[in-house]
This record gives sequence, structure tokens and C-alpha cells, in this order.
Amino acid sequence: MEVPRDIDAVLRRLLEAPVDTVDQSMLAPEDEAYLSSLVAAVRSGRRAVLIVEDADERLRYMFSNATRAEAVTMLGKVVEATGRRISDGDND
Repeated sequence: MEVPRDIDAVLRRLLEAPVDTVDQSMLAPEDEAYLSSLVAAVRSGRRAVLIVEDADERLRYMFSNATRAEAVTMLGKVVEATGRRISDGDND
């Protein structure tokens, strides 16, 4: 698996959508603010796993500041936390 060396360049490419494909964001303002806070955390050195599903259902992903094992551990934590919220009755 290829891991990018320059995370800032990767993030710029992700955030700079071609003008003809995105006229406006599909995210709510609070989601835009949350996404910005996540990008800031990655830029400050926090570990991250970013997954995007393209229109053709292909997944694009990257690990930032993390090894493969750390990325898998983070994904496991997401599944575990989601399972707890669902079992506690919080479906959001």
C-alpha cells in the first residue's frame, strides 16, 4: 500500500474539487465546520483514516500519521463505539 509523504498536498487535493463537479457543498454548515476541525486535527499530527466512496462505488482511502495496524485499530474503535451507541438506543 502506498502511503503519501506529504499530507498537506493530499488534503489540498481532496479539498480542491474541480469547479465543474461541485457547485455547492452537500454538507450542512455544522458538518462543514466539523470536517474543518478534523482536517485541522490531521494537519496538527493526529492519526487519521479517511475513506471516500466514489460514484462508481470504489473506495478511496488514506492513512495519515498512522501505520496500517494503527489504522485498523482506529476502525475497530469506530465499530465498537457505534455498536455501543446503537445498543444504548442512540441511532444518530
